[in-house]
Amino acid sequence: MLRVGLTGGIGAGKSTVAAELSALGAVVVDADQIARDVVEPGTDGLAEVVEAFGVDVLDDDGRLDRPALGRVVFADDDARSRLNGILHPRIGARTAELIAGAPDDAVVVHDVPLLVENGMGAAFALVVVVDAPEDVRVARLGETRGMSSDDARARIRAQATEEDRRAAADVWIDNVGDVDAVHEAVRELWSERLVPFEAGVRAGRAVPWPDAVVDPDPTWPEQACRVAARLEVAGQEHVTGVEHVGPTAVPGQAAPDVLDLLVLTKGKDRTGQLGAALAGAGFPTVDGELRGSADPGRPVRVEVRRRR
Repeated sequence: MLRVGLTGGIGAGKSTVAAELSALGAVVVDADQIARDVVEPGTDGLAEVVEAFGVDVLDDDGRLDRPALGRVVFADDDARSRLNGILHPRIGARTAELIAGAPDDAVVVHDVPLLVENGMGAAFALVVVVDAPEDVRVARLGETRGMSSDDARARIRAQATEEDRRAAADVWIDNVGDVDAVHEAVRELWSERLVPFEAGVRAGRAVPWPDAVVDPDPTWPEQACRVAARLEVAGQEHVTGVEHVGPTAVPGQAAPDVLDLLVLTKGKDRTGQLGAALAGAGFPTVDGELRGSADPGRPVRVEVRRRR
């Protein structure tokens, strides 16, 4: 199973990408939809929200009135924390249930609007960001949600910046309005990267390390940071640090396009827990203490070494 994060700012057209991935065979887990499901009429989630905030957060049909609830919690940190305490455990449980029900060979796409804002990128094997120019997004929000230009721009600017999203993105999809072009980009991502990546994780197979020297890529350190964060999350308490080493860590130096990461551990992996965790996260063993990446779009060489 491969877990992919999908995100994008309001009006960027993320739903277009999610729908195409679903059509191709991905299991799409929609965080917004789950958040709505756990407070549907008749659920204990809605009952607890009403108990906490009163019947004024319900509309005439007994459903959650989201704008009314928003007015209650928007400027009240305690109220927002109380709401999160009600919703987050239920959202987490439902998400886990959907993942558990997916096939072993599934590509599970988590559609998470605030993935970047909440610093969730390291929890996924790959992060896909959908973006569009601000003017395009403003026009879409006016057409689809009836937002004024000022409201739309305020919502956009309250979210993560383009710079933040680029730092989090392993894959960047521009959705400027040509739906056919977006669908083609998604199909290429699916066939050339996601499907082989999942197969590689399941088979414990890493992609080859390239030998050809290429011009220096100024994003190598940024890419290495994302990989290092995933290694730390996968290794949890076993890993004491991850360092970007080797030629791609030297600014301005031409090198083969492979990221070298040094994983420092507390001691020998006697139980095999660390090895299994790294393999499950997409970093299978290649030779002894050396590991590679199952991601065909990002070759990585990982050395696991005990910290001295």
